[in-house]
Amino acid sequence: MTLTEKAQGPFFWPRRPAFFHNTTSGPLWRKATHLRWRKWFEKTFSGGHYIPVSRPEEWPQALKTIQAFRPDTLFVGGGDGTIHHLLQLHMLPDCPVAMAPLGTANVLSYHLRGKRDFSFYSHRNPLSPVSVRLGESSGRFFLLMAGIGFDGRAAQKVNPRTKRLFGSLAYPLAASATFVYGPGAPVSLSFQRNGVEVESRQSSWAVLRRFPFYFPPFPAHERTGIPDHAFQLDLFTGKNRRDLVFFFLGAALGKSGNFWRRESVRTEKLSIKEGVAGQMDGESTFFLPNSLSVSSRSITLLFSEQGLRRTGLPMSTEPGSKEV
Repeated sequence: MTLTEKAQGPFFWPRRPAFFHNTTSGPLWRKATHLRWRKWFEKTFSGGHYIPVSRPEEWPQALKTIQAFRPDTLFVGGGDGTIHHLLQLHMLPDCPVAMAPLGTANVLSYHLRGKRDFSFYSHRNPLSPVSVRLGESSGRFFLLMAGIGFDGRAAQKVNPRTKRLFGSLAYPLAASATFVYGPGAPVSLSFQRNGVEVESRQSSWAVLRRFPFYFPPFPAHERTGIPDHAFQLDLFTGKNRRDLVFFFLGAALGKSGNFWRRESVRTEKLSIKEGVAGQMDGESTFFLPNSLSVSSRSITLLFSEQGLRRTGLPMSTEPGSKEV
């Protein structure tokens, strides 16, 4: 029986967890929170295994140590970038993952729990294991969101020093600079289903989102009749900055229609006809042609009931985890 099978059920609480702690994640002013999480883990789980890491070269050995420990849960202390980089190291596929929000934006932690405050774990709220399918980009996996067009150019403008000193403020500052600078070169896209190209489009601004996690303020969309193994791509169809403001307002309010200058497309594979700036989980990257698709690989995440509601996942009352 795998660790995931042991954890299956409508509610779950760790008994023998490990804590992968990226001590350098997040802004400088969050250091006290790092210490608080460490003390909480060591006090709550006397049989747990705490592994701190401060440099990328320490990560592979830390994962080997955790794997030898055979935990029933892996707490990941860090942010969205931490969990993304762990995926590239083939982190424990059979071990349910819980997030300790110690990064800058902590989007994944917010979606898993529906809140960011420390009390969620300290009050021992029940958790539900859900197996989540991953996206893939040229052999690299991503979990939360990939962005191109406006998203990609904004990610390139994020200043690491500003992010370290001021946290999430670095993102709106970079987005504002991108807004002033303009749309840049158009992005040429090809949508494919079952290996066949069904449509080709060009857009100066594009936001690519991967189910089931959306970067705020974008809410989950209705999924009736839509296969899980698909991307959702939001295309901005306006002509100027005013229309772009309405696009983001419409996305924040969950609205659709021509007034919002937005078109949503579901596709199993996205081909980018030329290399283009992009971002994965808030980190700047460069997408090569034919690079984005849906992977069969999955990991098990631990959701709260509020997190399940926020992401639109079913709240099963029967034993067994749900793959999405």
